[in-house]
Amino acid sequence: MTTNPPSQHPARHPIGIAHGVTFDVVAWGPAMADVDLSVACMFEHEVGGAPIAGGLLALDQALGGRLMRLRASGTFRAQAMETLLITAPSAALAPRAVLVIGLGDPGELTSDVLRRATRVAMREAIRHGARSMAFAPSVLDAGHTDNAALNMPEVMLDGMLGALSADMLLADTGLATAPVLRHCTFDVGAARVESAALAFATAFAKLHDDK
Repeated sequence: MTTNPPSQHPARHPIGIAHGVTFDVVAWGPAMADVDLSVACMFEHEVGGAPIAGGLLALDQALGGRLMRLRASGTFRAQAMETLLITAPSAALAPRAVLVIGLGDPGELTSDVLRRATRVAMREAIRHGARSMAFAPSVLDAGHTDNAALNMPEVMLDGMLGALSADMLLADTGLATAPVLRHCTFDVGAARVESAALAFATAFAKLHDDK
């Protein structure tokens, strides 16, 4: 098992707690997330044919370029909500497992697509028996920079919290075992971590007030 040395662990910026799960924001990428399940997202192709960058590039490099080759070969097309679970990551990866969720065509990215992706991420983390998870939307890494209208922090939290609540309710009815998940982190870039943490915390408070 590969983990980051404690001295290299970036600061955690708390968002809130729901159903016993602590939500926070951390400045790291999918390849460096020291969690049981690290989730990244991927489009069918990058915007304007540009190369991948940032955390998604680091993830592909840690996998020896195999992620991009899998997409190029059609083995994993990254169609909307298509998933790829990597349970034997390389020693270059901090997470114990990696899940890649397809977002489809970048030209058709909507708030609903992001919400569905976070629901899939939460449900798969619970099914995987993960105690900790991290989620990276990875849209900036694919060149999708016009995201203001997507209201990403609120939309992603809404999807996560909705899926978590549904699984908790299922457990309460006796139809499933209770989730063991205790920690959920949103990956962001270091330059945006402070503003992102504030946006996520504000969205978390709003969503709880609406319930």
